[in-house]
Amino acid sequence: MSSTPEFFNVQTVQVALALLAGHAVLQPRAVACRVYDALGRVLVTPPVSPTDLPTFVRSTVDGYAVRAEDTFGASQSLPAYLTCVGRVAMGAAAAVAVRPGQTVEIYTGAMLPAGANAVVMVERTQAVTDTEIEVLAPVAPGENLVQIGEDVRQGDAILPAGHRIRPQDIGGLLSVGILEVEVAAAPRVAIVGSGDELVLPEQNPAPGQIRDINSYTLAALLAQAGAEPVIMGIAADTPEALYQLASAGL
Repeated sequence: MSSTPEFFNVQTVQVALALLAGHAVLQPRAVACRVYDALGRVLVTPPVSPTDLPTFVRSTVDGYAVRAEDTFGASQSLPAYLTCVGRVAMGAAAAVAVRPGQTVEIYTGAMLPAGANAVVMVERTQAVTDTEIEVLAPVAPGENLVQIGEDVRQGDAILPAGHRIRPQDIGGLLSVGILEVEVAAAPRVAIVGSGDELVLPEQNPAPGQIRDINSYTLAALLAQAGAEPVIMGIAADTPEALYQLASAGL
């Protein structure tokens, strides 16, 4: 029986990885990608917001748009009385202004009308007539409002380079109208099978042969990690055959 001591002359994983890293030059290539298709991709260029978010002052509650100073001192025992002069429709610009002693009905997410600087929650009001309400608690200027650009400012980077895009990131990008981002091109990885005993999975193995499963298992793992696997085929157990397929893969 011949001994094969060289069979055990292998490198550790750490040494092998260090050797590979010494020869590999990682230079991600930027490609354009629709935001709709960008889940799991890695950003190369930070996307910059083309607009403020929100683009208008909007209410965070259902209630009444008011001049905050008209509510100062209001309480359940001594309410402030305001005249309701209209309603802000959802999805439309406010068509009515608020003047001293007046209020406008408003819903969560609706645009604040001109003249108002706060919103009283509906739970802190009481209808007196069809056109008059009692305000049972004061509000401060800016209360229950989201200001222009409070979430995102125009020119701000939404996400950093190197960030892997998550589902919530897609929503955030679309919210400011970004429809395309620059991401790293998926790395293409060549897989070389080797062994005189291997045959393709669709073949029936002859005595002493087995189907190649490692190439396809590795390909699935690479695809799961976001790479593009390229199966090169099976090399015979000779240095020349291995070199030929490895060179073709490279």
